[in-house]
Order: sequence, then structure tokens, then C-alpha cells
Amino acid sequence: MTDQLPIVITGAGGFLGRSLVEVMSGARPVRATDRCPLPGDGEVGDVAEPEFANQLLAGAGGIVISHMLSRAPGVYDHPKAPLEVNSIATATLLEAAVRAGCRKAVLISSTSVVDVHVRKGTYLEASLPFAPTDIYGLSKTLQEQIGSYYHHRHGIAVAILRPAYVTDEDSMTDKYGRHKQTVNWQFIDRRDIATAAMAALDLPDLGLETFFISGHPDSATHMDIATAKARLKWEPRHAFTSFPTDS
Repeated sequence: MTDQLPIVITGAGGFLGRSLVEVMSGARPVRATDRCPLPGDGEVGDVAEPEFANQLLAGAGGIVISHMLSRAPGVYDHPKAPLEVNSIATATLLEAAVRAGCRKAVLISSTSVVDVHVRKGTYLEASLPFAPTDIYGLSKTLQEQIGSYYHHRHGIAVAILRPAYVTDEDSMTDKYGRHKQTVNWQFIDRRDIATAAMAALDLPDLGLETFFISGHPDSATHMDIATAKARLKWEPRHAFTSFPTDS
């Protein structure tokens, strides 16, 4: 990725998006966008709209797709809105990337795409088949499939990051404002997702690659985080070891 070209970050006003902007803007020019007003020079618009997506990707060196529909009660009771926001908007953005000559993308996905395996206690690795258990997981599965299509059809390099439980180690709160007192192998700090995303964009030979990422030391017995550490030269800085684990 050319250092002088901006990285587009979608969902930049969200819990994760704010950390992506904070971490990545320290090293690269950033073009932040959200549907809601943003501080500073953020661009407000609907990334599912082709005209706005084309404008957003013009001159970009990479994109981090981190927007998603709210998990408010009832939002995922029907597939229409989740698929439009989480999946169709991803296709619109990657189509705009093709047209703009932007060659690298990071998709912030989720372990929900293999949730059946998670619930069974199966060791998580990239070769597992998709197995979502709800509409949210379905929308993220389709997002990953869309990324695969644009890689194979148009040659865009795509890194898929699969975190599990995203929180903030300093405040021990998640994106819903819920405070946690115990932790488990699924915990990852939002800033560590940002450093993994930046490492993926910096990878000169990135293809279509899936990375499970977590911060808690126990995660190594549940998922393949070794690949992310080796391939991305990435280490989480937030291990949550000062907190008691779930019983």
C-alpha cells in the first residue's frame, strides 16, 4: 500500500471504528466515514449508495470495512436491513474500489460466521465451513463471500479479520456500554483489532486470507491465532490477564 494514499475506514463513528481511526491515523492518512456526523474532517454518507462509495474510494490506497447495523433489540429479526447494511454495502464499496483502482481491503468479520463450531467447542481455523446461527452471522458470512468474489474476479487483496468479543480493556466495556467484570478466551481489545488491520494493509503479498484474532492468552487453545501473529507480525497488547476468568 502506498503510504501517502488515504485509508478509508467505514463505520468510523462506532465503538470499533473510533479506535481504527485513532490507531491508523497515527501512521497513515485516514478518510473516515459514517452515516452519522463525525468530528473533524469525517465524511457523512451512506456507503450502500454507489455514488457516495465511488466518491469515497477515489484516490484511496486501502479500505477497512468496519461498519455494521446496530445490534439493538429486534434489528436482526428480519434479514432485509442486516443484509443491506452489512452485506450489500460491502459489495458496493468493493465495486467502488475496483473502479478507483484501490487494491487492498480489510473486512472486520466475526467468529459468528462459524458459530456452530464455536458452540461445539471445535478448534477454530480458516478451513472450517461457514456455520452461522443467526441473521447477524449470516450477514457477516455473505460479507466474507463478497470479499472472496472481488478477490478472485478483480484481484483485490482481502484480509478477513475474525474477532470474537470486542471490548476495551481500560474501561472493560463493550460497544453496548455493558461493563464486564470477568473475561474469557474470546476477549479482544478494539485497539488490537486496529493494529491487526493496519498490519494486513501493510502486507506486500496479501492475497485472500482469513485471520482469527484474540487478546486473551487462553485463545490459543480455542482458535488459530498463530497464523495472524506469524503472517501479520502482530501481537495483541491487551491480554486481560488482570481480570478473573469466567467460571
